[in-house]
Amino acid sequence: MKGLILISAYNAAKTLDDVLQEVLKYSDLSIVVINDGSTDNTGDIARSHGAHVIDHKINQGKGAALQTGFTYAKNQDIDFLITLDADKQHPAECIPEFIEQYRAHPDAVILGTRERDKNMPWTRKFSNSVSASLISWRIKHSIYDAQCGFRLIPKPYLSWKLSSIIGFIFESEVLIALAVNGVKFKFVPIPTLYPDTNHSKMTYFDSTFGFIFMYISSFFKSYKQEKYDI
Repeated sequence: MKGLILISAYNAAKTLDDVLQEVLKYSDLSIVVINDGSTDNTGDIARSHGAHVIDHKINQGKGAALQTGFTYAKNQDIDFLITLDADKQHPAECIPEFIEQYRAHPDAVILGTRERDKNMPWTRKFSNSVSASLISWRIKHSIYDAQCGFRLIPKPYLSWKLSSIIGFIFESEVLIALAVNGVKFKFVPIPTLYPDTNHSKMTYFDSTFGFIFMYISSFFKSYKQEKYDI
Protein backbone atom coordinates (compact mmCIF):
# COMPACT_ATOMS: atom_id res chain seq x y z
CA MET A 1 0.00 0.00 0.00
CA LYS A 2 1.12 3.51 -0.81
CA GLY A 3 -0.12 6.68 0.80
CA LEU A 4 0.40 10.41 0.78
CA ILE A 5 0.23 12.94 3.61
CA LEU A 6 -1.43 16.23 2.61
CA ILE A 7 -0.97 19.32 4.76
CA SER A 8 -2.61 22.64 3.93
CA ALA A 9 -0.64 25.50 5.46
CA TYR A 10 -1.09 29.26 5.68
CA ASN A 11 1.46 31.30 7.64
CA ALA A 12 2.30 28.16 9.62
CA ALA A 13 6.00 28.83 10.22
CA LYS A 14 5.60 28.67 14.02
CA THR A 15 4.19 25.14 14.00
CA LEU A 16 4.98 23.43 10.70
CA ASP A 17 8.52 22.42 11.63
CA ASP A 18 7.25 20.48 14.66
CA VAL A 19 4.40 18.97 12.67
CA LEU A 20 6.68 17.68 9.93
CA GLN A 21 9.19 16.28 12.40
CA GLU A 22 6.39 14.32 14.05
CA VAL A 23 4.99 13.11 10.72
CA LEU A 24 8.43 11.84 9.68
CA LYS A 25 8.82 10.15 13.05
CA TYR A 26 5.61 8.14 12.78
CA SER A 27 5.29 7.66 9.02
CA ASP A 28 7.40 6.97 5.94
CA LEU A 29 4.70 8.27 3.59
CA SER A 30 5.47 11.02 1.10
CA ILE A 31 4.37 14.50 2.14
CA VAL A 32 2.86 17.29 0.06
CA VAL A 33 2.31 20.73 1.55
CA ILE A 34 -0.05 23.24 -0.05
CA ASN A 35 1.47 26.61 0.82
CA ASP A 36 -1.69 28.69 0.61
CA GLY A 37 -0.31 32.15 -0.08
CA SER A 38 1.79 32.37 3.09
CA THR A 39 3.76 35.57 3.69
CA ASP A 40 6.21 33.89 6.08
CA ASN A 41 8.69 31.08 5.37
CA THR A 42 6.15 28.25 5.50
CA GLY A 43 7.23 26.98 2.09
CA ASP A 44 10.93 26.98 2.95
CA ILE A 45 10.28 24.98 6.13
CA ALA A 46 8.27 22.39 4.22
CA ARG A 47 10.98 22.00 1.58
CA SER A 48 13.68 21.64 4.23
CA HIS A 49 11.93 18.46 5.40
CA GLY A 50 11.74 17.01 1.89
CA ALA A 51 8.06 17.74 1.33
CA HIS A 52 6.75 18.42 -2.14
CA VAL A 53 5.40 21.98 -1.98
CA ILE A 54 2.67 23.48 -4.16
CA ASP A 55 2.45 27.25 -3.78
CA HIS A 56 -0.67 29.35 -4.11
CA LYS A 57 0.42 32.87 -5.00
CA ILE A 58 -2.35 34.32 -2.83
CA ASN A 59 -4.30 32.91 0.09
CA GLN A 60 -7.34 31.11 -1.30
CA GLY A 61 -8.73 29.26 1.70
CA LYS A 62 -8.47 25.80 3.20
CA GLY A 63 -11.01 24.27 0.85
CA ALA A 64 -9.11 25.58 -2.16
CA ALA A 65 -5.85 24.23 -0.74
CA LEU A 66 -7.36 20.80 -0.20
CA GLN A 67 -8.79 20.76 -3.70
CA THR A 68 -5.33 21.57 -5.09
CA GLY A 69 -3.94 18.71 -3.00
CA PHE A 70 -6.64 16.28 -4.14
CA THR A 71 -5.94 17.14 -7.79
CA TYR A 72 -2.25 16.45 -7.25
CA ALA A 73 -2.82 13.25 -5.28
CA LYS A 74 -5.25 11.63 -7.70
CA ASN A 75 -2.48 11.59 -10.31
CA GLN A 76 0.03 9.90 -7.99
CA ASP A 77 0.67 6.18 -7.57
CA ILE A 78 -1.04 5.90 -4.18
CA ASP A 79 -3.82 3.97 -2.50
CA PHE A 80 -4.96 6.64 -0.06
CA LEU A 81 -4.47 10.20 1.11
CA ILE A 82 -4.23 11.37 4.72
CA THR A 83 -5.04 15.01 5.45
CA LEU A 84 -3.92 16.80 8.57
CA ASP A 85 -3.50 20.39 9.68
CA ALA A 86 -0.34 22.42 10.13
CA ASP A 87 -1.28 23.85 13.54
CA LYS A 88 -0.35 20.88 15.78
CA GLN A 89 -3.97 19.91 16.47
CA HIS A 90 -3.57 16.52 14.78
CA PRO A 91 -1.02 14.19 16.45
CA ALA A 92 1.03 12.29 13.88
CA GLU A 93 1.32 9.38 16.30
CA CYS A 94 -2.24 8.45 15.27
CA ILE A 95 -1.31 7.97 11.60
CA PRO A 96 -0.59 4.22 11.98
CA GLU A 97 -4.07 3.70 13.45
CA PHE A 98 -5.67 5.38 10.43
CA ILE A 99 -3.74 3.05 8.17
CA GLU A 100 -4.79 0.00 10.18
CA GLN A 101 -8.43 1.05 9.84
CA TYR A 102 -7.90 1.43 6.10
CA ARG A 103 -6.44 -2.09 5.88
CA ALA A 104 -9.59 -3.44 7.48
CA HIS A 105 -12.01 -1.17 5.58
CA PRO A 106 -10.40 -0.14 2.25
CA ASP A 107 -13.60 1.35 0.86
CA ALA A 108 -14.30 3.57 3.89
CA VAL A 109 -13.24 7.12 4.67
CA ILE A 110 -11.53 7.22 8.06
CA LEU A 111 -12.36 10.23 10.23
CA GLY A 112 -10.49 11.55 13.25
CA THR A 113 -12.82 12.16 16.17
CA ARG A 114 -12.13 14.49 19.10
CA GLU A 115 -13.90 14.63 22.43
CA ARG A 116 -15.60 17.92 23.26
CA ASP A 117 -13.75 18.12 26.56
CA LYS A 118 -12.12 20.87 28.60
CA ASN A 119 -9.33 21.19 26.05
CA MET A 120 -11.75 22.45 23.39
CA PRO A 121 -12.75 26.16 23.60
CA TRP A 122 -16.44 26.60 24.32
CA THR A 123 -17.06 28.34 20.98
CA ARG A 124 -15.62 25.32 19.20
CA LYS A 125 -17.64 22.93 21.38
CA PHE A 126 -20.81 24.71 20.33
CA SER A 127 -20.06 24.84 16.61
CA ASN A 128 -18.72 21.29 16.64
CA SER A 129 -21.79 19.91 18.38
CA VAL A 130 -24.27 21.75 16.15
CA SER A 131 -22.49 20.90 12.89
CA ALA A 132 -22.12 17.23 13.86
CA SER A 133 -25.79 16.95 14.80
CA LEU A 134 -27.03 18.61 11.61
CA ILE A 135 -24.77 16.62 9.30
CA SER A 136 -25.65 13.37 11.09
CA TRP A 137 -29.33 14.11 10.50
CA ARG A 138 -28.65 15.12 6.89
CA ILE A 139 -26.76 11.95 5.95
CA LYS A 140 -28.64 9.56 8.28
CA HIS A 141 -25.36 8.43 9.79
CA SER A 142 -23.91 9.33 13.18
CA ILE A 143 -20.93 11.69 12.93
CA TYR A 144 -19.60 12.90 16.26
CA ASP A 145 -16.97 15.32 14.90
CA ALA A 146 -17.72 16.82 11.49
CA GLN A 147 -15.04 19.51 11.70
CA CYS A 148 -11.89 17.47 12.28
CA GLY A 149 -9.60 17.64 9.26
CA PHE A 150 -7.56 14.56 10.20
CA ARG A 151 -8.88 12.07 7.64
CA LEU A 152 -7.88 9.18 5.41
CA ILE A 153 -9.50 9.16 1.97
CA PRO A 154 -9.09 6.26 -0.48
CA LYS A 155 -7.70 7.42 -3.82
CA PRO A 156 -10.80 6.71 -5.99
CA TYR A 157 -12.81 9.35 -4.11
CA LEU A 158 -10.24 12.03 -4.90
CA SER A 159 -11.51 12.11 -8.49
CA TRP A 160 -15.05 12.91 -7.37
CA LYS A 161 -16.44 16.45 -7.40
CA LEU A 162 -17.03 16.58 -3.66
CA SER A 163 -17.31 20.34 -3.07
CA SER A 164 -16.30 23.61 -4.69
CA ILE A 165 -16.26 25.58 -1.43
CA ILE A 166 -12.91 27.31 -0.94
CA GLY A 167 -13.16 27.89 2.82
CA PHE A 168 -13.23 25.70 5.92
CA ILE A 169 -16.77 24.45 5.26
CA PHE A 170 -15.38 22.38 2.39
CA GLU A 171 -14.64 19.59 4.86
CA SER A 172 -18.24 19.47 6.08
CA GLU A 173 -19.76 19.35 2.60
CA VAL A 174 -17.35 16.57 1.65
CA LEU A 175 -19.00 14.38 4.29
CA ILE A 176 -22.41 14.98 2.74
CA ALA A 177 -21.16 14.27 -0.78
CA LEU A 178 -19.48 11.03 0.30
CA ALA A 179 -22.46 9.80 2.31
CA VAL A 180 -24.96 10.52 -0.48
CA ASN A 181 -22.90 8.19 -2.65
CA GLY A 182 -22.98 5.38 -0.11
CA VAL A 183 -19.46 5.78 1.25
CA LYS A 184 -19.07 4.40 4.75
CA PHE A 185 -17.18 6.08 7.56
CA LYS A 186 -14.91 4.59 10.19
CA PHE A 187 -13.47 6.50 13.11
CA VAL A 188 -10.20 6.97 14.96
CA PRO A 189 -10.36 8.75 18.34
CA ILE A 190 -7.67 11.41 18.57
CA PRO A 191 -6.69 13.73 21.45
CA THR A 192 -8.32 17.15 21.60
CA LEU A 193 -5.40 19.55 21.18
CA TYR A 194 -5.45 23.34 21.02
CA PRO A 195 -1.79 24.35 21.43
CA ASP A 196 -0.90 27.77 22.83
CA THR A 197 0.68 28.62 19.47
CA ASN A 198 -2.56 27.89 17.66
CA HIS A 199 -4.54 30.88 16.50
CA SER A 200 -7.37 29.49 14.44
CA LYS A 201 -7.83 31.06 11.02
CA MET A 202 -11.45 29.92 10.97
CA THR A 203 -13.67 33.00 11.24
CA TYR A 204 -17.13 33.08 12.80
CA PHE A 205 -18.57 33.64 9.32
CA ASP A 206 -16.91 30.46 8.10
CA SER A 207 -18.02 28.43 11.09
CA THR A 208 -21.60 29.76 11.32
CA PHE A 209 -23.05 31.59 8.32
CA GLY A 210 -20.96 29.67 5.82
CA PHE A 211 -22.06 26.36 7.32
CA ILE A 212 -25.74 27.38 7.34
CA PHE A 213 -25.60 28.42 3.68
CA MET A 214 -23.86 25.19 2.68
CA TYR A 215 -26.23 23.05 4.71
CA ILE A 216 -29.42 24.53 3.29
CA SER A 217 -28.11 24.50 -0.28
CA SER A 218 -27.08 20.85 0.09
CA PHE A 219 -30.74 19.82 -0.10
CA PHE A 220 -30.98 21.31 -3.58
CA LYS A 221 -27.75 19.88 -5.01
CA SER A 222 -27.01 16.58 -6.67
CA TYR A 223 -23.91 14.90 -5.29
CA LYS A 224 -24.19 11.75 -7.36
CA GLN A 225 -20.80 10.63 -8.64
CA GLU A 226 -19.49 8.18 -11.18
CA LYS A 227 -18.78 4.93 -9.40
CA TYR A 228 -15.26 3.58 -9.11
CA ASP A 229 -14.04 0.15 -8.14
CA ILE A 230 -12.19 0.30 -4.81
